[in-house]
Amino acid sequence: MQIVEGSADTVIIDIHRQLDGLPSTPSKPTIYRVDSHLRSDKWNDVYDPEILSIGPYHHGILRLQNMQQLKFRYLKRYLKRRNEQSVERYVLTVVHMEKRARKCYADSFDLDENAFVTMMLLDGFFLIELFRYSSFKHLRDADDPIFRHERILSQLRHDILLLENQLPFFILNQLFNMTKTDENPEEDLITLALRFFDGMLLNLSVSRVLTRLPVKIIDHLCGLIHDVWCLPFAEAISHTSNERDKWENVNSISGLREAGIKFKRAKVDNNLMDIKFVNGVLRIPQLIIYDETESQLMNLIAYEQYMSDGERRYVSDYTFFMHCLINTSNDVELLRSRGIIENCLGDDEEVCLMFNRLGRNILTSTNFCYSQVFCSVNRHCQRRGKRWKANLRRNYFNSPWTIISFLAAVALLVLTLTQTTYTVLTYYNRKR
Repeated sequence: MQIVEGSADTVIIDIHRQLDGLPSTPSKPTIYRVDSHLRSDKWNDVYDPEILSIGPYHHGILRLQNMQQLKFRYLKRYLKRRNEQSVERYVLTVVHMEKRARKCYADSFDLDENAFVTMMLLDGFFLIELFRYSSFKHLRDADDPIFRHERILSQLRHDILLLENQLPFFILNQLFNMTKTDENPEEDLITLALRFFDGMLLNLSVSRVLTRLPVKIIDHLCGLIHDVWCLPFAEAISHTSNERDKWENVNSISGLREAGIKFKRAKVDNNLMDIKFVNGVLRIPQLIIYDETESQLMNLIAYEQYMSDGERRYVSDYTFFMHCLINTSNDVELLRSRGIIENCLGDDEEVCLMFNRLGRNILTSTNFCYSQVFCSVNRHCQRRGKRWKANLRRNYFNSPWTIISFLAAVALLVLTLTQTTYTVLTYYNRKR
């Protein structure tokens, strides 16, 4: 196609306008739509909200509109509690942060400035007030539908942690700081959020987390839970050197047992991912598996898939390790019998299928967190003597009765050899 000279100037001007509109160094978004390669037709719902839309990606979906009225109700109740007549100062604050907030979203959405600011304000106030109501019962309405039904609370916890259902944390934090009162001067957004998600955090001490988790590094609430889960493990391995690009996948539990490897529950459970292999024993912290576990892990994995290659993907690495270990329901049964897995789903086969799904299309860290453990386990398995002894113990000494039978057989053999030797010696002595 030939461009005539008269229209060339228009094309040049248009291209330069587009170039001028681009920042010299593009900001890194933190909130993504989950890629199709992580989704499957059967498991799309683990990334999609059940009753609550937060942020622009699911905004306006008809089935989520019932909660919109409650968002306005929460804002109105806050204004009444503070004797404020207008939302002006809050709106102006969000307007000031609007462009920065838009850059946090990697994918496009169709909301103009007014609609975007309104959404940010309503969603932000709803989350902040929800966390406050969860911790301070006296602030709630007597007829608040959320706190009358545990099922709704469970659905909200599910929805608020979805990667696609997030607000930038700096928006939440700014609104929260503007709404703090002298009544609770030490009130902290992270503390209230973690209390709301109590039961998902492996009994971590909130005070310990707060002293080591700077607000400025938190992307959003999904990122907050990710950081809380990973922080103890990240600190534990920060000074260890991994064997890069040398590791191979480990066998499943059935194969590892044949090599004589034992499995024990780690003594400390507040560091979910701190798996160690020492003296032939694989020590694994307890993982409690319930209905929301798969959704939580998949969204944390999705969050990590968009990290830079140099960043550690702790949840992805951990999930891949467990995926390698669990191949059949018998593997789950063994982990459950050792106290490593607490299965609230009730069916070991369901847990096995869950980890099989979680391990697909997963992107682990370039510097894999468990490379040393994998290498140590595989070296152990390659020692034939240990494998032979393990098979001997499994096949012939796996119960007290087999041990007694073996000892009886050995005694009978010794007696037989003794009698035979005595008979032979007696025969030669007679010939002499």
